[in-house]
Amino acid sequence: MLLSDYIAQVQFLVHDTTNADFSQSELTSAINNARKAVALDFHCVRDLYLSSPPGVVAPAGANPYRPVSIIANQEAYQLLGNNSQNGQLVGATVTAGGANYTAATVVTFAAAPAGGVTALGSPVITNGAVTGINVTRWGNGYTPGSTPSVTIFDSGGGSGAAATAVLFQNTFNVISISNLWGNQRYMLAFRGFTLFQAYMRSQLFFTQRPLIWTIHEQTGVVLIQPPPDQAYQTEWDVLSLPRPLVNLSDVDTQIIDPWADAVQYYAAQLCLTKLQNFEQADYLLKIYAARVPRIIIGAGGVRIPNVYHKTFQRRVMRG
Repeated sequence: MLLSDYIAQVQFLVHDTTNADFSQSELTSAINNARKAVALDFHCVRDLYLSSPPGVVAPAGANPYRPVSIIANQEAYQLLGNNSQNGQLVGATVTAGGANYTAATVVTFAAAPAGGVTALGSPVITNGAVTGINVTRWGNGYTPGSTPSVTIFDSGGGSGAAATAVLFQNTFNVISISNLWGNQRYMLAFRGFTLFQAYMRSQLFFTQRPLIWTIHEQTGVVLIQPPPDQAYQTEWDVLSLPRPLVNLSDVDTQIIDPWADAVQYYAAQLCLTKLQNFEQADYLLKIYAARVPRIIIGAGGVRIPNVYHKTFQRRVMRG
């Protein structure tokens, strides 16, 4: 969906095809506010960060492998997307391993913009090739939609390696975390923060492969226990807020159909509320509310498990 398409839809609903009541900038603002509301109501801006198997170099170009590094001895990880609109540099995807790399190899990330924190990292070298990068300090303050550069330099003569930075972009919540350990990929268990705080943080100096996580949603802090005994590559399923659309030709690649259909109704009611046309605004808000369950069912209802199956019931009871 183009921004211009959204604008045409909203103009049709508010009967203002000539911009008599609403300027293009006002319509754009209403649409971006509506996209944020849709993302929060539907949880439809959902990003998946996968890790390639250990020692496997991801193909160059677009690929699903975007590993998230968790750091040795570090329990808490701050998500900044819930209270400030910026990118968190959390990992790096190796797209070319190169050859002849030595222990002198250094990884450098592009500096974060003013006010941010520049990420730090170290390479994983297997038989002279760079097969992974462990981010040893998450960076923050990077511009959403950007791709900070990653430099791999070896004074010992290695060459040919390349990598792409991995960013959380306006991320405000986490659905699941999985960890890669040896030849296994397993999902960490989740517990609510109060239960996690009461029972899972009793040992102050114990580290191990991580087993359980929680999130303190109001501050956007993710906690992992036990704290990692070494660097690990992990996979995260996260929820994010959409980046604003600016130009008429901008394509909304984050809120797609069928969820994009709800944006026009929410944006139109925002515009009519500005005019204090509360009756029509309330009518459009009711249309939006009616669309929510229909879109949710249409988007994923075909994969609802059989809740009467005995195996499924046992899994739920074990919770």
